[in-house]
Amino acid sequence: MASSIWPKSSKARVDRSLSAHSVMGLAISAVMFIICLSGTVAVFEDEIGWWENPASAAVETVSPATAQTTARNVIAAQPGTTHLYLYLPRENWPRYVAGGDDGLQTVTPGGELSGEYETPWNDFLIDLHYYLNLPASFGMIVVATFGVMLIAMAISGFLAHPRIFRDAFRFRRKGQARLIQADLHNRLSVWTAPFTIVVAGTGAMIGLFAVVALVLAQTSFDGDTRALSEAIFGEEPAMDETPTRLAEVDAALLNLSVVAPDADPFLVIVHDPGTAGQHVSIYGEHHDRLVYGEMYNFDAAGNYTGHTGFSDGELGQQIAMSTYRVHFGDFGGLPVKLAYFVFGIALCIIIAAGMNIYFLKRREAGRPMPGFEAAWSALVWGTPALLTLALLAALVGLPAVFLGWLFWAGLVAASAACAVRGNAIQSGALMRIILAVALSLSVIIHAARFIPSYTNPYIWITSAGLLGLGVCVLSIKGGAISVRAPRQALRPAD
Repeated sequence: MASSIWPKSSKARVDRSLSAHSVMGLAISAVMFIICLSGTVAVFEDEIGWWENPASAAVETVSPATAQTTARNVIAAQPGTTHLYLYLPRENWPRYVAGGDDGLQTVTPGGELSGEYETPWNDFLIDLHYYLNLPASFGMIVVATFGVMLIAMAISGFLAHPRIFRDAFRFRRKGQARLIQADLHNRLSVWTAPFTIVVAGTGAMIGLFAVVALVLAQTSFDGDTRALSEAIFGEEPAMDETPTRLAEVDAALLNLSVVAPDADPFLVIVHDPGTAGQHVSIYGEHHDRLVYGEMYNFDAAGNYTGHTGFSDGELGQQIAMSTYRVHFGDFGGLPVKLAYFVFGIALCIIIAAGMNIYFLKRREAGRPMPGFEAAWSALVWGTPALLTLALLAALVGLPAVFLGWLFWAGLVAASAACAVRGNAIQSGALMRIILAVALSLSVIIHAARFIPSYTNPYIWITSAGLLGLGVCVLSIKGGAISVRAPRQALRPAD
């Protein structure tokens, strides 16, 4: 018989690992589920933003001359801005957006500012995943801490199951409800482990960067955080606020095509525009690399002054600039994004099944918790339901600042009400109905607002997909997740 690749574990170590795994799971599952689900949806943030507000015409390419015209228009609209941004169209984002310190606007193919760039639901979604709608610096550290704990959960889960690889394809669909849930939890955990560790690790790196930066600044840069920032992101030229004409963005773009013909520009930044100290940075995408982009620098006349080294500099610098794309699957096009979405849903199921196992064990021991079971079922299905209700609210005009309050207040109220009711199956069914109705109403209202945009296949395909998702949700039976567990397993005790 072939020996297992997993090292032998003593019963004491297995018991300790299982205990640690269970305790961490109980402590973090609710918030972790929200982070993972919002992140799964946020994989499509560019596409969602385009669907949410497709009022402006699609823009496929922007010429250097048009970019220069846009830059002048931004300065005319925001004369005091300290930075000028031009977001150029990308493969999955056929939009042209520009602005400064006072906000962004959509831009016509000719370079004219055409209106505020407003995607309140998309902004809310990103704020939820990045910060849990908490103040940014604190919220990012909180989310990153959960990323670290998710890695710990994955490791402790492996240590608690010495036969986890040998049983990798064992999945019981009939029989005791707890064993069905355990197989689902364990099998998906094995299959998605590389994804989970990579995504959780990169998320933790992104979120804890501020903390790590403070430590590195003290240990390696004599407490100078500016020196650390310049070591990673490049040195800023000295400021000179003497007024002068706007930098030549068009010349910089033309020169980029010469010095880096393989770099696909997607973001132009003019630092201190209209001053003698102004300079231009252009982020160019390298499609064969994981780095977010290389930053090419130009003076006010558009002359090339060098690049920062994100693509060929120090290894740590390259790793730091690759974490975003690895975390969100922003590489490899639509197939990779779809794969991230599937793995993200699997991770959400793992979390839901883990809590189901806990509740079923308590039932078997004669200590059921029907109120908590119902609250958990309400949270699992209420999270997507409240996300969709927030989308519906955004489409009817509710500002982004209120969407977070709607989501959290609604989720807490739904979970509390279902806990009082104490029926997990009914709670899940009710939340699924709300989710399906909200999806349908969102598509109807979207179509009424943006019917001219439905000549774009992407828009109506997305809407059709949302309607199809609503139908699929209504077809799901059972408790917190879609498994054929016996109904009595999740029913309140008599």
